[in-house]
Amino acid sequence: MATAAPPPWYRRLPGSGHARELTYFAGAAVLALIAVSTATVLISERIARSNALEEVERTTVRIADLAIGPLVPGYLNGSVADRVEFERAVANRLRDPTIESVVIWDDEGRVVYSSRRELIGERFPLSDELRSALAGTLVAEVADSPETAYEGNGSGPALEVYAPLSGNGRDLVLEVYYDDTVIERQASRLRGEVLPMALGGLVLLQLVQFPIAASLARRVRRNDEERTALADAALVASERERRAIAADLHDGPVQDLAGVSYALSALRNSVPEPRQAMVDRLAGVVRTAVASLRRVMLDVYPPDLSADGLPRALDDLVLPLQEQGLTVDVRTGPLPPLGPQQAATLYRTAKEALANVAHHAQAQHVWVSLEAAGSGRRSVVALEVADDGVGFPSYHQGSPDGHLGLKLSCDRVLALGGRFDTGNRPGGGARVAVELPVDRQV
Repeated sequence: MATAAPPPWYRRLPGSGHARELTYFAGAAVLALIAVSTATVLISERIARSNALEEVERTTVRIADLAIGPLVPGYLNGSVADRVEFERAVANRLRDPTIESVVIWDDEGRVVYSSRRELIGERFPLSDELRSALAGTLVAEVADSPETAYEGNGSGPALEVYAPLSGNGRDLVLEVYYDDTVIERQASRLRGEVLPMALGGLVLLQLVQFPIAASLARRVRRNDEERTALADAALVASERERRAIAADLHDGPVQDLAGVSYALSALRNSVPEPRQAMVDRLAGVVRTAVASLRRVMLDVYPPDLSADGLPRALDDLVLPLQEQGLTVDVRTGPLPPLGPQQAATLYRTAKEALANVAHHAQAQHVWVSLEAAGSGRRSVVALEVADDGVGFPSYHQGSPDGHLGLKLSCDRVLALGGRFDTGNRPGGGARVAVELPVDRQV
């Protein structure tokens, strides 16, 4: 625990951070808006693509059935007037800004007619779409590689539709190329209609929810402050009672028994020699009782729990373990100024952990560490009590539940904004570790 950063085995527990939670709430709202916007854009593009294909399919069918299709036989086998009429009909279609090019194919992949004159008579391999149209199926697609050397207004893919034609007893296909910006216009129109409604609804929802969340956060903060105040009052009252009990013990039984001890020592020489041994035993019993009461006084109310006195108080705590024959290593370092509740909490936690070692651990070696760690706003005081005994049961790992003393210590630590961890020590035994921030004077 002498490292600058907290040990990795600590169980990280969240603080009260209500402002942070509100920030998370607002961040989640922003992420939701971004997600809805992205989904709306993607969905609008898919819908626009579908709508655009349906629209150009209907347009191509009308052209094939009404505008150009009936004139194809005259163009192929008719007079010059028929060809002129066909050309005029195609020119009228090309005035539509969404139509880029018109091509008529025969069943051998030859271009029978094209609005681009240089393609007339050219032959290309039959594509799957062209085969489907020759079989009587209307086909619409957005093609990255069209059969002919298509050159649209933009650099995007070609939006093309194949419609079957019948002319002069031959199977023909009318292919119409459309401006691919039709899809983008459809998507923009959909986004303009859907996005304001979707985002507006979410923004309105957040405008309603955020004040409620802020109010709840304030209530939680007030409850935390009230709970902390109650814990402070209870701890102050407890310390006051402990101090009163320690004072009563010191001024009453301890003084009386000390007086009895002195009186017995003075009486020893005035009694017959055969009874002096009994007087010595009585004096020893009284001195033992006085020492026990003094230990009780220290347990009830240690004389000095400041940053300078806390290491000495820990030395006093380990004396009973050393008297039992355990090897105890105590390591302490310079400590920053500590509030009275922080020092008392560290002392009570160490006392409870060492009591558990004495009664349950069956250990031979105990390690106690109390040092400062971190720096700046992250500065903490870290306490660790570890032993080489039997360790905690498996169900107890990482939680003080089941041990009332440790649970009370954990509650005190958490109330002061600290971290509390229990578990088995690598190599065997149990370990209790605490971190308390030193920048929070309570």
